Amino acid sequence: MKLKLPIFYSLVFITLISANNEWAKHRTYSFYQNAENQAQPIREELKKDKFLSDEAGAVTLVINLWATWCGPCQKEIPKLNELVNKYENENTLFLAITDEKEDDVLDWIDLQKNEPEYFMLFENKRLINYVFTINPDKQIKKGRAPELLPTNLIIHNDQVIYYEQGYSEDNIAKMDSVLNKIQN
Repeated sequence: MKLKLPIFYSLVFITLISANNEWAKHRTYSFYQNAENQAQPIREELKKDKFLSDEAGAVTLVINLWATWCGPCQKEIPKLNELVNKYENENTLFLAITDEKEDDVLDWIDLQKNEPEYFMLFENKRLINYVFTINPDKQIKKGRAPELLPTNLIIHNDQVIYYEQGYSEDNIAKMDSVLNKIQN
């Protein structure tokens, strides 16, 4: 009897975790299943934000998925800020998305030398999961996040035209090149 009870609890625990993962996948899938294009779910989330609702119609969305605990994410902030200063205009929105709480992120920013200069969405795991599903690289697993941070993508005219995971100077240079082609 003593051995059966822990096995029973273990099975219940595993079942609950599996059910939670399936529910999260369902919520993410239902979030975008009727989307007309790849940008629509992102634009819908922007419309819900009182500060970003006016920005939802930007032709180009430059999106950064990041976290305060992510070393490479922290390292790329100054480079992304350079891109913001170079390319941000009424048609281009730079957006950083994290699943962390706003107060925690703002406390972290207060301690940093390089403050992000782009708009932020906080506590948005569903949108992060969605962005991972539109990864055009079929070699990289799609599904529940996080897959790899930082992740940067550029959506122009409602289509993903750039998608890279991980930080490198080369990735920043590629983003710069793509944004330069769009604006020229």
